[in-house]
Amino acid sequence: MRRNSAHQNYLTLFWISGWLLSGLVMSSLYPLIPSFVGVVFCYLILNFNRHEENAMPLFLAFFYLCLYDLINGFYLFSYVILFTIIYKFAIYKIQNIITCNNCILAAYVTMAYLGHYLLNAFFAYLDNESFPYFSSVYFYYIAIDSILSFMLFKVTR
Repeated sequence: MRRNSAHQNYLTLFWISGWLLSGLVMSSLYPLIPSFVGVVFCYLILNFNRHEENAMPLFLAFFYLCLYDLINGFYLFSYVILFTIIYKFAIYKIQNIITCNNCILAAYVTMAYLGHYLLNAFFAYLDNESFPYFSSVYFYYIAIDSILSFMLFKVTR
């Protein structure tokens, strides 16, 4: 038994979380760099049913989404609320309606961005605040995150 090797899963988790946090900082400085929220949201949807095995990566993914909400001025835990709504009511309907696996991933990314905007607009309406700004950059982020999720994930039915 080797005693001088580190546990590789925790090292991978450390480097991925460092990469995501640096990407979040860079995306707040430069608006054309996507924040990879759609990719993280796809990861949560695809791996949430195995939460006993992936407890720490799922916790870090939810933490990342909460940090995104805090840094960009959205309502706190709005991505967590969006995830519970989509996971409870829309996942199985989407998988039954759409047959293309890559199209399912693109639908998840689209729901992540547009659903987050609509949920924050609803919260702003309830709070009597001004609505969040919607621009065409969202569609650029959806395209980039969809391509990345095509490369990284595989939908299992």
